Amino acid sequence: MIEIARLPLDQDLGPFLEWLNRQGVASRVVESDGMQALVIVNSELKAKVLEALDAYCANPEIQERLREDLSAMPALQRRTKAAPYDRVSPQQAPLVFAVMFICVAVAWLTDMGQGGPVLRQLLIVNPFDLAVNMGSVSGRWDAFVATMALGDYWRVVAPDFLHFSVLHITFNLMMFWVLGGQVEYRKGCLPLLNLMLIVSAVSNIAQLLDGGYLFGGLSGVVYGLFGYCWVWARYDCRVFMPDALFKFALVWLIVGYTPLTQWLGLGSMANSAHLYGLLTGLIWAWFVFGFVEKNSR
Repeated sequence: MIEIARLPLDQDLGPFLEWLNRQGVASRVVESDGMQALVIVNSELKAKVLEALDAYCANPEIQERLREDLSAMPALQRRTKAAPYDRVSPQQAPLVFAVMFICVAVAWLTDMGQGGPVLRQLLIVNPFDLAVNMGSVSGRWDAFVATMALGDYWRVVAPDFLHFSVLHITFNLMMFWVLGGQVEYRKGCLPLLNLMLIVSAVSNIAQLLDGGYLFGGLSGVVYGLFGYCWVWARYDCRVFMPDALFKFALVWLIVGYTPLTQWLGLGSMANSAHLYGLLTGLIWAWFVFGFVEKNSR
């Protein structure tokens, strides 16, 4: 998406946005630095949209006519507004869709994490191959070091592909598509891959040391994307990360430390993976946008 104009907050752009929507122009307005920024998906339409916007702002009659048309139109006849996020396709975000496909395949091969040889290969450590005490933090760290010494480096990120319920995998893949999709679409495949590897390694090792080896899910990476996109949105108003969604992520993080998830039949949460994934995403984003990209301008 591309920002094409900024206007005062008291300028009513509702009728204009609805008119753009009826013309098939995907657009939205976001608040930035005390102004409302109009952004559109197709940059090739910038000149035409700006021309129409100038006419709308300069002519109260046009504004009134659009308001009348909008109020007279039955609600069911109004076009569905474009989603405020990048609804990426496999061509736009191949890495995102590859990860989603692997997660679905692993869920099928492991019967939602119920067991089998595939599950054992995707655990961060395989306790059946190690003669260590997994009941202590030091023992779990020794198990991790021994696993790396065996050359099983894939196990650092492999738990990301394990899921243990339909709700678990559905939420994770939906948020990964929305947040990871916009990272890959706007920044490229390599930045998303770097973010995933860093967040995954930190969150999975933290979860191993805190809670043991039997865990999985893409939620550590998803929480990393929450943190990354929240910081990114402070530097780019086109980024989709509403404060309400970020607050929901924080509330769910806190809920994970209570017995509520077990009472609801959702089981125990990988709280350390969530917490350290979020922190890693925040720190990585501040490093990228506040230091690397700022100094490269």
